[in-house]
Amino acid sequence: MATDFQKGYKASKLTFESDRITFQNEVDNFKFSPGIMEVMMDWETPIMEKMAELAVSEGDHVLECGFGMGILSDAIQARNPASHTICEFHPDIIPRMRTWAEGKSNIILHEDKWITVDNGRYDAILMDTYADDDLHYRFREFCNRKISKSGGKITWWNWSGGETDEYMKFYWKDGVTFTDVAVDPPTNSYYNLDVYKVPIKTLTPHPTGYGILDSSTISFADSTTKTIAKVHDESIITCLDPSNPSLVNKNPTRSMSMICKGVYVINNGLLAVTGNHIMIVKRDGSWVEKNMNEVIVGDKLYKIDNTEVEITQIDFDSSETKYTVSRLLIDYNYFANDILIKEGGTDG
Repeated sequence: MATDFQKGYKASKLTFESDRITFQNEVDNFKFSPGIMEVMMDWETPIMEKMAELAVSEGDHVLECGFGMGILSDAIQARNPASHTICEFHPDIIPRMRTWAEGKSNIILHEDKWITVDNGRYDAILMDTYADDDLHYRFREFCNRKISKSGGKITWWNWSGGETDEYMKFYWKDGVTFTDVAVDPPTNSYYNLDVYKVPIKTLTPHPTGYGILDSSTISFADSTTKTIAKVHDESIITCLDPSNPSLVNKNPTRSMSMICKGVYVINNGLLAVTGNHIMIVKRDGSWVEKNMNEVIVGDKLYKIDNTEVEITQIDFDSSETKYTVSRLLIDYNYFANDILIKEGGTDG
């Protein structure tokens, strides 16, 4: 949910100067004080150039999130991408973005939030938005879906100034590297260090189309169930380890749906799962994680009532039927049709 600060920025009239974009902030809380705040400044130019240098190769299909002053856009264009999609939603910046894009044949403008980009996959994603209420909760999963190849590059604004803030790294377990850039910012409201560390994540994308049938039900903390496709920010029941079961209520961000072909059906409809989705099964007396296409008859599944169910039948639909499958965006195991399953794949 957007904060008052974020709402205020989106509704504000921006001021454009030769070296900065500013707006009048009206919010007064533990983090912000009323007054003029900078949205972007030209001292960031070496940072933007390094982001483009590290993330973009000639011929790449690139997604840039946040146009701002166009500094990052210029740096990306200098790398000769095959296509360059730019997202910007602030009504005062959009006309300037349109003017900048005139005469550039490889530019695609998306005049809305980056999270609404439905079509296309990219070799590189560069994120530099402001007052972005979608960023922390959705960026990592968005990249998993939108990076088109192993070795795709992602970079973003490092608001922490360091290398250890897990929140800033979007909780990617590993693979985030940093490159130092010397900067000399004038006093401003958002970054006042003399070294900036550009983050880069090299991503191996998830296999496309993995998840569970979106008509599967999810167990909620209030003992109700809903289909996974309707899940949003409500508290669901999770379990970290079936060998030492403890049911815990956690909030997902939301669910994500996709279309795929080919699903495995367990025990004549107990659960329908794509081959790449990770399952939690008991095999030879131990709970292990296996892709669904590695699960075998005789494996056991853990149920929400602390019992086990043996898999006696696995059917695979290899027809041209298209299924809508979903996964829950949460960093915990959860119960689908009362069966404990893994949150999903790995980031690579």
